[in-house]
Amino acid sequence: MENKQTGASIQQVLTDSIQQMANLSLGSMKPLMEGMVSNLSSINKSVQEGGLPAIKIPRLKSQCDNCCPPEPSCPPHCIASIHRCAMQGERIVVPFVVKNTCSHAKTWRIGVRELKNEDGQVAPSQPQLSKQSVTLEPGRSERVLMQIDLGNFTNGAVYTTEIVLREKDVNQNICFTLTMDDCNATVAEPKDEKKYRLRWQGWQSHYYCEPASNRLQTNILSNQG
Repeated sequence: MENKQTGASIQQVLTDSIQQMANLSLGSMKPLMEGMVSNLSSINKSVQEGGLPAIKIPRLKSQCDNCCPPEPSCPPHCIASIHRCAMQGERIVVPFVVKNTCSHAKTWRIGVRELKNEDGQVAPSQPQLSKQSVTLEPGRSERVLMQIDLGNFTNGAVYTTEIVLREKDVNQNICFTLTMDDCNATVAEPKDEKKYRLRWQGWQSHYYCEPASNRLQTNILSNQG
C-alpha cells in the first residue's frame, strides 16, 4: 500500500515540475512575442501612412526553371580567321599578330598545314612562315608573316589551310582562306591620243579643233613629201 502511494507521489511531483517549466517558458516568451507583434504593427502603420511601397519578400522556387545539366562547351576550332583574295602570278604576304593575354610569359610554336583546294588537291606552292615560334611576356604581341607564291595558281579556285599555334598539347588554329580571282584590280582605259591635242575654241563654235601650230606643221611635212 505504501509503495503505491509513493509511486503516485513521484508521478505527481514530475507532473507539477513539467507544468511549472512550461509555464515559465511561456511566461518568458510572451513579452518577446508581444514586442515583435507591436513592432510589426508599428511598421505596417508607418508604411500605410507614408504611402511607401510594400516590402516584397522573395519567394523560394519549388522547382528550377531548367533542371537539365549544362551542355558541354568546347573551345572554338578557329581562334581567328583570315580571308585573302589574290590574282594568279602574285606573291602575297599575309601578316598576323600573336598576343599573350596570360598572366605569365608564354612560348608558342607556329606551323602551317598544307594549303588545299575544295577538292582536297594540294596547292602548287605552299605557305612559308617568317617565324617558327614566339616567346612573349604578359600583354606583349609579335607580328608573324606568311608568304605564298601564286605564280602557278589558277584563278577561280578557293584554297584553305590552318596556321597552328601550340604551347604544349593543344593546337589553336588560325583559319586561312585564299580566293583566286581578279579581286579589286585597277582598270585603266587609255584614251585616243587625238583627244589630248584638241582644244576648246570658244563658246560660239561649240566644237574642238586641233591647234593651228599642229595643222601648220602637218601641212609642211605633207608638202616636203
